[in-house]
Amino acid sequence: MSRRKSDGTAPVVSQSAPATCQPRYFRITYSNTGPEDEPKLFQGRDGLAFNELTAPLPALGYEFGTTIHFYPDDERRLADFPAFRAEDLLILTTRPPLTDRESAIPPRKIIRNSRNDLEKLIFKQLFGWFCYCTRKHVKLTAHALKHLPPDAAKWESLEFFEHSGGSHPYGEAHILKHVTTAQRPKVQSTVAFLVRVNGLSGVYDTPAIPCGLLASFGMDGYSTLIWNHLVRLRYPQWLVTPSFVMAELIFKKPIPRRPITIDFASDPAYIEVRILAEARLT
Repeated sequence: MSRRKSDGTAPVVSQSAPATCQPRYFRITYSNTGPEDEPKLFQGRDGLAFNELTAPLPALGYEFGTTIHFYPDDERRLADFPAFRAEDLLILTTRPPLTDRESAIPPRKIIRNSRNDLEKLIFKQLFGWFCYCTRKHVKLTAHALKHLPPDAAKWESLEFFEHSGGSHPYGEAHILKHVTTAQRPKVQSTVAFLVRVNGLSGVYDTPAIPCGLLASFGMDGYSTLIWNHLVRLRYPQWLVTPSFVMAELIFKKPIPRRPITIDFASDPAYIEVRILAEARLT
């Protein structure tokens, strides 16, 4: 709004704008740099997977907040982050580095965790489902196993290949072994997860915050991108419904070399999705 001053000089333009209560979504990303590099803000992980997963959110009334970069060993306090509201949503589309640095047998690739206060709150939620999670191994909690099918023991602990190549061109992180049952898989497959909650409870001296969390990831870059593409197309209800989801991605054909788009992932001739667990949370 503008109005002319009484002395006839130029009008005064008001810079104020009404505050919006529109829900916002925030990208949580980890540094995509080597241990000897100085990470920069733009060097984040899994941006394509984030784009795939969040494409429906504006139509659901959300607006983009900002990107929050979790730098390695960056022990910031909760006050350093944006002031989140109850209707806001934090979105993580990278395998969370819950135990990367604590593993007895270090994986070939690790994601360096941040140790900041917001990460602590996120990890507390995820440790309810994963007691161990690295690029090489995943072990589910007893709570998670309650929601799996009758052959749940088979899925409790998994070991994965760590690199692609001529021997297994179906994706880097397909399952090498079902550890609990000592079974080798009969198909080329991997697993992916989705955890959606409405609030983050406190931990130690870090207080709770009311905003939601959506963590949706596979065990490597390609499976994470494929999974979030499929969530967008087939399961958009999970974006807004508190849930724990575990899926098996079965590769029927190798991932194309240098695909221009991710559209091949929605072709059943390439990938079959088997939902192992879909638990609605309160």
